[in-house]
Amino acid sequence: MRKLLALLLVTMMALSIGSALADYEPPYDVSEPFEFTLYFNYEWWQDYRWGEDDISAYWADKFNLKINFIKAESSPEDQFLQTMVLGTLPDVILMDRGATNIDLINQGVFMDLAPFMEVNPTLSDEIAAGTLNLLSVNDALYAIPHWARKGPTGGNDMWLYNKKVYEEAGSPDLSTFEGLYEFAVAVRDMAPVNAAGSPIIPFGVTNRNDAWNKVVDSFYRSFGGPNKGDCYTIRYNGHIQSVLRDPVYKEAVMEANKWYREGLMLETQFIDLDEQMIEKFATGRFGLLYYDHSQDSVNRFRKIFMESDPGNDWIRVLDPVYPPKAGVTKTYADEKGTMGWNVHGLTRDAKNPQRIYDFLTYMLTKEGSIDMMYGPPGVLYDELDENGNPILRKAMSELTPEENDKVGTWVWSFCNHSDNVDETKFAVNKMQPEELQDWVEATQSDYLTPIMFTTDEFANLQPTIDRLSDLGIARHRMTEEIWRDQLPIIIMAATAEEASALYDKLLDDFIANGIEEIEAIYDVKYQENVALQGFSAYEGYGE
Repeated sequence: MRKLLALLLVTMMALSIGSALADYEPPYDVSEPFEFTLYFNYEWWQDYRWGEDDISAYWADKFNLKINFIKAESSPEDQFLQTMVLGTLPDVILMDRGATNIDLINQGVFMDLAPFMEVNPTLSDEIAAGTLNLLSVNDALYAIPHWARKGPTGGNDMWLYNKKVYEEAGSPDLSTFEGLYEFAVAVRDMAPVNAAGSPIIPFGVTNRNDAWNKVVDSFYRSFGGPNKGDCYTIRYNGHIQSVLRDPVYKEAVMEANKWYREGLMLETQFIDLDEQMIEKFATGRFGLLYYDHSQDSVNRFRKIFMESDPGNDWIRVLDPVYPPKAGVTKTYADEKGTMGWNVHGLTRDAKNPQRIYDFLTYMLTKEGSIDMMYGPPGVLYDELDENGNPILRKAMSELTPEENDKVGTWVWSFCNHSDNVDETKFAVNKMQPEELQDWVEATQSDYLTPIMFTTDEFANLQPTIDRLSDLGIARHRMTEEIWRDQLPIIIMAATAEEASALYDKLLDDFIANGIEEIEAIYDVKYQENVALQGFSAYEGYGE
């Protein structure tokens, strides 16, 4: 990998002569058809079929546009780097922010967006100036962000329980972590089966190659732990430190080991692919879940479950949303940074980049957000209310899967603005009768958004270390090899004593690979962020 990275950088330097900015065109007439390629740097990204639903067909006509979608089919980083070495660039790349993105910027792969913003100010209109500054590299902006925001809205992971299993267990109190544990134990002891006769597993989470993180993080949150930043670091005692140094995190890992040893979760949790886990969610194969409930808008796991087992449901744990362990007085909800998730970069080979920029930034607007969620006018709605929100012909919850597929609702959510999406969908949902309100949107607006918070204190820590330096290579080894290899083994250890010893070894391995130097470098940038922001959301933790 290191040789491949080095080869990439050399090749990029050679290829960087002759920027596509020389081919920059002025504002265009959309009467000319246009086509571009968008590369998703993720192997798990869904397949897109442009023009086969109402939304993409409407955009195709509105912008005289066709988009070709490509995604990684193997290891995203390896495939992408090999593609780059061969000198072939798609028009747009959607990828994570961070060191790899910055390396490509420094090698001239991506275009400075300033010329396009002068023609069309949508990006600066929709994204706060401070956020654009955080997204900038070398005093220039190269990224159109996906899910950027100005305030905390939305929400994802939460506890859910199988309604019939819960009632069979006597409807126990789930307001504490101890209550969650006792319910999982009850499910194990009852040994219930689902509607198809398959055994029900006490507890489960999703698995996008990091189920171990989901398990431990769900417990860590209930134990009062903060959200983590890059390289599994947290603010602890006023400074950036590895989360492994936090006794509360070790306690959460040990609790995960306890649940595994007691048969409350199975080895298949760490083996099954995400698709297999979702199939289990949709068939009620668990008694208790910790999952991104909003995925019901995409994979419809809850809707399918309710249809396949009439009278059953995935019920939300709401009071509180994150049940604390005994003695814990504060739990941290989801943290939202204003920079969003990942970013679109227009490559130097992009043809007519202004049109690409205009379309992607249109997707960030309220109008684009309405298109993405509800389709064009005349499909699910005919008019807007006084606040510009669609007045639906019928509630979204009444749409059949076939109707959703025909319209393409939420399919095209790859370049979005969190505020425009969330504020619009919350308002539209509230227009509906209570019994017809969308489950995800009601959950986010009524329960998750009120407890969330915004902070950029962990912004841009990763780029402070050159990923091709010895320390950068060591960091990659820690996060992508050592952590991934060892944490599942710790959780599945045969005894608590073995798990504890393996945990201590994991911290020792991090120290041996330079985590102390990473902590020191990150802390300098972190303190700058806190000073600029004026506060830390985790003030006092670990002190």
